Amino acid sequence: MNVKITILSTLMLAAAAGAAQAQTANSNQSNSASVRSQLNATVNDVNNSVSATAAAISNSVTIDGGTAVSINNNQNAWGGASSQLNATIGDVSKDVSATSAAIANSATIKTSDWGGAINNNQVAYNDPSATLNATVADVSGTVSATAAAISNSATLDTRFGSLNSSQSNSAGVAALANATVRDVSGAVTTTAAAIGNSLTVTGF
Repeated sequence: MNVKITILSTLMLAAAAGAAQAQTANSNQSNSASVRSQLNATVNDVNNSVSATAAAISNSVTIDGGTAVSINNNQNAWGGASSQLNATIGDVSKDVSATSAAIANSATIKTSDWGGAINNNQVAYNDPSATLNATVADVSGTVSATAAAISNSATLDTRFGSLNSSQSNSAGVAALANATVRDVSGAVTTTAAAIGNSLTVTGF
């Protein structure tokens, strides 16, 4: 009798564990309004690092878990996204980062074990634009200045059984960076990037 009860309990626990792992994640996002960010920053005499960021994002989802039977992401961006950073930064003892980012749709999907069937659908109809105006001087560390405009971006880090990804961009994408950098001890990186569709898949 005890043996039968033990076996039954073990089977019930195994079934419960299997049910707990058999998860489905569904995300649906739609934005029809304009999204705008602007940062005007003047920073001087800092004994540490400086980070200045203006970010406008229509739709963003992050799915981070263990095991899933299926993961479904649908994003539609009807409104425009625009960001502008005007920064004057000087006399910094460590690193400086200045970023202006405008994104219509962004998805990050990560599982530690298994993603099952993954479906990603992203559509952008309106224009993302990013503008960076930066003057940076007298920095003891490194300097990074970036203007990035992206319509659809998806990053997947997971093992999966099947993957279907569709990205459609009907928008103009514009990134503008005006950067003046001087008297820097470390490395200097300046970037202006305009991207319609971007997909990165790792982990399989």
